Amino acid sequence: MVVRRDIELEAIGTMAELPPDSSPLQLGAVGTLGNTRFRLLGRLRLAWQDGVWSEWYADFGQDRNGWVAESQGFFYVSESAPVPAEVARIAKHPTLDKAIPIGGTIYKVTDIKDVRVLGAEGELPFSAVPGETWQGIDFTAKGRLFAGAEWADGMTRLYLGTTALPEEIRWEGLRKVPGWNGEPVPIEKKLTQALNCPECGGVIEQRLAGVTTTLSCSHCGTVLDVKGEKAITAQKIKAAERLMRPIIPLGKRGVLRGVEWQVLGCLKRDDGWGGWTEILLHNPWHGFVWLTESNGHWNFVKRLLDEPEGSSQEPVLRGVSYKVFCNGEVKVSQLAGEFYWKIRVGEKATAIDYIAPPRLLSFESYPELKETSWSEGEYLPPEEVSAAFGIQHQRPSGPVFLNQPNPWELRWPSLKRLALLAILIALALEVVFSLFSLKRTVLEQSFEFKRPTEVGAVITPIISPSFEIKGSQKPATIEIQAGVDNAWIGMDAELVNEQTGAVYPAEVVVEYYHGYDDGNWEEGSNKESTDLPAVPPGRYHLALTPEADPSITSLPFQVKIRHGGVFWSNFFLCLLAIGAWPIWAFFRHHGFESKRWSESDFSP
Repeated sequence: MVVRRDIELEAIGTMAELPPDSSPLQLGAVGTLGNTRFRLLGRLRLAWQDGVWSEWYADFGQDRNGWVAESQGFFYVSESAPVPAEVARIAKHPTLDKAIPIGGTIYKVTDIKDVRVLGAEGELPFSAVPGETWQGIDFTAKGRLFAGAEWADGMTRLYLGTTALPEEIRWEGLRKVPGWNGEPVPIEKKLTQALNCPECGGVIEQRLAGVTTTLSCSHCGTVLDVKGEKAITAQKIKAAERLMRPIIPLGKRGVLRGVEWQVLGCLKRDDGWGGWTEILLHNPWHGFVWLTESNGHWNFVKRLLDEPEGSSQEPVLRGVSYKVFCNGEVKVSQLAGEFYWKIRVGEKATAIDYIAPPRLLSFESYPELKETSWSEGEYLPPEEVSAAFGIQHQRPSGPVFLNQPNPWELRWPSLKRLALLAILIALALEVVFSLFSLKRTVLEQSFEFKRPTEVGAVITPIISPSFEIKGSQKPATIEIQAGVDNAWIGMDAELVNEQTGAVYPAEVVVEYYHGYDDGNWEEGSNKESTDLPAVPPGRYHLALTPEADPSITSLPFQVKIRHGGVFWSNFFLCLLAIGAWPIWAFFRHHGFESKRWSESDFSP
């Protein structure tokens, strides 16, 4: 390492070669985030109590410089900035959650750690001797804003920027990563490393050198902390908790959402009511994601860099509102594989799950680590996971899963729209037919009922004059009006076509009653009618055979026959036929949601 101090050069000595890692970044690579373009000039390999990471010194052009940090599968892109007096004071005595203004934006202290230099390469803005230490303070603000302060030897450095997902940076000149995209894994010395379990001596395969912080021995289950090229015992595991068998084998690769992922680690969590599995996936160019499984239900989960908006009871992410489904304390019960943070069996967290099926939001708080995180998940069909990783398909079981898609969710709205459209069309047709099928009176005649005086005599039918029905085949209405009073009169009617002999029978009963019983009452009417569904044009007469209440010996009545109109009963039957399937879908949709929320701690 050679340090330039103004125009003089000072030799520091030979730097140790940095160990290989899985990052595709290298010196000279160019990245673009939004409208910001930068080139990587140097790299620092840093460590803190619980892990290691890389920070790349970058030239942003126009005498601007800064850093691109890789951590937990994300990037923190920041440029050098003047140090406000408030930041300088905080850097000397930092406090978690302390809020301060920086450039008109309120930032909060989210992380404080002692940083140690492991090694360096390329061009750096200051000397970085292995073993040198300083204090690092991270600040965050809404909108993914990030600030990093470094305090050492009474001086403070400040960098302002933002966090970014791997796919949000457009890279040029990345290096090929061994073992990916057909690139062979080198076997030369120093390019591979084997770790031995200090408990059982077994050889442990490490797939993510330079990033992995925790390993689980595949032979005895011991949880190990990775320290450079060594692994030290972090936690001995009881026999009952050892040797977890992942659903998807460690090291297995599969393609999900167009990206190839490799299984790194697997853990089981328990909330006291049941357990589930979380599988850590990695891709050098896309970072880390999770697959979660419970009773055959799968979710594809990503860490969120920005917190949702809205309230803690109803957060909003990208315009979608979520409802709280359940919360409680969860703990890790088993481990297998490797992880990018220090994790232990028995680690506890407080978790809150929010749903907007098929989406899922999860908030986790780790009291021991003094950390919080948000993640976003989406329900995956089991067949998609099986096809991606070549594992046996397991049918989902148990109750409705918290964000399991409602199979009627899409059917009900579409059926509702189609049914509404069909009802409007049916109503329009009914109105049109009514307008063009107005009822026309073809007979209006008065008659008189007379009871025979002789005992056993047969009542002679009453025959109307002939009349003509014109137009097309349409309904006909026979209406009879009679002045009955606490009595009735009925007619057996036959509409007879005089040309064809066709007979259209009908029955009409007119009855009216009234009285007093704790108040006036009445029922019936002096007018009644009946409809004949389809009467063709022709010449007709009406034959009436009357019968009446025994109290009636003689009673005049009027008959009116009208031809035309439509049957509204057909319209209502049509409505019933149109609505049957949407109504069924509605009840199935709401029945599914009722089953979902019956398992929730927060049933609406």
